[in-house]
Amino acid sequence: MDDLIAELIDLPEAEWPGWLTTHASRLSLETVARLKQRSDQFIKSDSARADRISRAAIAVAEQLPTEPIARALAYWARGNWAVYRRPEEAVDLYQKALVVYEQIGDSEAIARLSSNLILACTTLGRFADALTFAERAQRLLEEIAAGPVIYRVKFGMNYGLLLYECGRYQEALDVNEKMIALARNHGLQEELAELQVNQAFTLAAMGRLAECERLLIDSRQRLEQLTPKPVLTIARIDLNLGDYYSATANLSAALNHFRDASKGFQEENVAMDYATVLLYEANLLKRLGALREARRAYDRAYQAFREDNLTQYAAQALLAGAAVRREINPADPELPEMLNRACDMFTNLQLPIWRNETLLEQARLALLFGNYAQAESLLTTAWSEDADTVLHLAIDHQLLWGRLRMAQGDEAGALTAFTSALTQSQNGAQIWSEREALVALGNLLAARQPDSAIQYLQDAVRIDELMRAELSVAELTADFQSRRNDALPLLAKLEWQAGHFQTALQTVWRWKGGALIDLIRRHDGYTDVNPTIAQLQQRIAVLRWELERKQRDEESEERLDELRRQIRDLEAQAYHERRYHIHKPGQSDASIYNWQTVLSKLDADCLIEYVSIDNELYAWCLTRNGDCTITTLGSTSTISELLQRLELKNLNALRLNDEQRQQRGETLIRDARVLLQRLYRTLIEPLPIPVEGKLLIAPCAPIHLAPFAALWNGNNYLMERYLIEQIPTGALLGIPVPAGPSGPALVIGASADGMLAAVQREINAIAGILADAEVYLDDPAALTALHNLTTAPRILHFSAHTTFDEEPTIFAGLHLADRTFTIEECYRLNLAGTELVTLNGCTTAYGMESGGALIAFQSAFLIAGAQRLLVSLWPIKDEPAAGLMARFYQNLMQTQSPAVALRQTQRDLLHDPALAHPAIWSAFAVMRR
Repeated sequence: MDDLIAELIDLPEAEWPGWLTTHASRLSLETVARLKQRSDQFIKSDSARADRISRAAIAVAEQLPTEPIARALAYWARGNWAVYRRPEEAVDLYQKALVVYEQIGDSEAIARLSSNLILACTTLGRFADALTFAERAQRLLEEIAAGPVIYRVKFGMNYGLLLYECGRYQEALDVNEKMIALARNHGLQEELAELQVNQAFTLAAMGRLAECERLLIDSRQRLEQLTPKPVLTIARIDLNLGDYYSATANLSAALNHFRDASKGFQEENVAMDYATVLLYEANLLKRLGALREARRAYDRAYQAFREDNLTQYAAQALLAGAAVRREINPADPELPEMLNRACDMFTNLQLPIWRNETLLEQARLALLFGNYAQAESLLTTAWSEDADTVLHLAIDHQLLWGRLRMAQGDEAGALTAFTSALTQSQNGAQIWSEREALVALGNLLAARQPDSAIQYLQDAVRIDELMRAELSVAELTADFQSRRNDALPLLAKLEWQAGHFQTALQTVWRWKGGALIDLIRRHDGYTDVNPTIAQLQQRIAVLRWELERKQRDEESEERLDELRRQIRDLEAQAYHERRYHIHKPGQSDASIYNWQTVLSKLDADCLIEYVSIDNELYAWCLTRNGDCTITTLGSTSTISELLQRLELKNLNALRLNDEQRQQRGETLIRDARVLLQRLYRTLIEPLPIPVEGKLLIAPCAPIHLAPFAALWNGNNYLMERYLIEQIPTGALLGIPVPAGPSGPALVIGASADGMLAAVQREINAIAGILADAEVYLDDPAALTALHNLTTAPRILHFSAHTTFDEEPTIFAGLHLADRTFTIEECYRLNLAGTELVTLNGCTTAYGMESGGALIAFQSAFLIAGAQRLLVSLWPIKDEPAAGLMARFYQNLMQTQSPAVALRQTQRDLLHDPALAHPAIWSAFAVMRR
């Protein structure tokens, strides 16, 4: 029999009819029973195989017209496969099988099929039918109490899920607990894991969110140990973990689990779930600021939905992908056609709300290119008034209408539209829409009524800061700074134009340092926890998790809208609670950004705070004696061009070997100095700074990688006259550096299996200089040592190549011995007491612009508690880098100051003909907290 079944399964399906005719005499009820057994075995570990076997069972049963049970068994097998993929079909198949078993009075089969129907009907939201089947299954299982335990466990699993969906949480909890104990006692590992997942949902609904993660992770670990591995069930748990982490704002963990889930669903050929997870992944990538990765994920989701004829979801993925493309490149030639296609799809599906969402996106694009007539037509003639009942759409419509009127010079019309949007937002507790309306009013009134504009922008900033206070550390690190940075720059400019230089500088500090300082204070434990807000945040997380799952289960739009309303109301409560809390005596953080506070901590002769606003570069200078000035330095695009030309010069010099560089040394240096002098005249010469001393420089885009030490005034380099340190923003001086005990230095190097011999020499040289150092060279134990730090090392040195994609994300990192040490992991280190972290890798200073300030290494290490960093601005060859590092540490042992040691190292190299080119000696900078 087994050989016969194997032959049928392996045969191409087109040949089944002939095979069935040939072997008709050998087919029997037992053949179908064996096929069902095999199909059930592979349902969660090899979906495609179970699909094929269950269809083979039906084909065999059709050859046995005198055996009605054969067809019932085949329907049952096919229903078991369909229940996780096509629940409507599963219900039909189970009921057909049920009729046969009712005719012969097989109580056990009726109980089991009724139990299966609980799951299928619950999935479809047919709770009354599910309850009817539950009563029947329970009664029959009690009558045959001596039957296999697994039947009772599976019934309890399905019944607990039904009770949960019906909102009967305590009953669901009780049923799950009994079944968990039963499954554990009888070694039913897969069922135990699924019960724990159901229990996690129930606990979350009851507000016990903290218990959910452990249950989900434990379930996944149990299933990973099974043979064969239930890939589909693991994928569903990964999906649930992704939902959980997304709701609780652990975005990196969510993304990892969504990616694991998509692999599982793809492997099991579950098209709907695979495409849906791709959509979730794309949404998270967008939140993380990885727009190009998000675009690719949206494209994959669209293709997957389209191939499975899921038109509505395909259109949604198309629209979301178009919005991301607009952010990357509004001139993307594919954009108009994508939006037209999405609009046509929503129109044909008679989905006016989604169609209006598309019209808004088309109008945004039209406005960007000055196509005002097209934008007006989209917002009037094409607009469906039915969708105005959706508040956020109505507000977005008003905001876009206001921007159109503003672009057309109709300030009165724009004022009316923006004011209407503000009123609707405030009345509907749409906090972020309120913020957008306030910023729009600030922009509108900036020229004619600057005082009113300042007030509107201050209100918008207040919302930013209050809502940021509600974000988790994961949310702050992931996406806040890159999304909401339009109010503070304009506010700073208006304050400066009004002559309030110091106030404007404080606003600049809020802009450049707000999210970073929040993260540092959270990490250092300075931020208090308001229990009321914490409780509200947990309730919001529970509802978000539920909303994610309900959307996936195609819950009614009314139920989804109710969940969204509840989330919005709770967010408004948290916002107002935070506003009350912050304004209580002693709770304000305003002093952090006070210029006098910063001045009192300024240990330099001058702080130079660079800021880019509207393609213009400005520099605020705050001297030790309290003088505050602002200087306009010119176009950022011009400065960017200079830096790009300098980069090419540096690359040409760095490609040469020592002998070639010495032969052409003077010519190469002279060429570089031409550009370095132009940068000096732009960035330094116009500033009212002392003729020598110590400079603290806070760069901004596009000058984060500018070699300030090498700027040339015609006679000498900047570092020859000044001791230079850099800082993300002067505002960091307003918060204390965490104190803590420090231990021996920790030195970690990765030589790519010996391919980078200079790294080995560098690590050995540093180990000889730092006598007490704990050294890991190409050692996988290095990561364990990092994660298990109980005392911060006095010095933490990395020599390894960094990896950054097209856009920096928290998954970028340092290539160590066996895997990448990511930026995300840096945030979790405890470096309170670490005096210096050295990052000798390719462009480890990359990403400090406001859009990426929280996802680059130097920020991560500063947040973790490091006092200073030595970072590379661009890659140089391993040999000179290793030599520079050795000299730096020798100087550090004598001076104890990283800035002084670097300056001395640069001076040393300046007198070495092989290393005198600024591309080598100015490739590193000291960053401080």
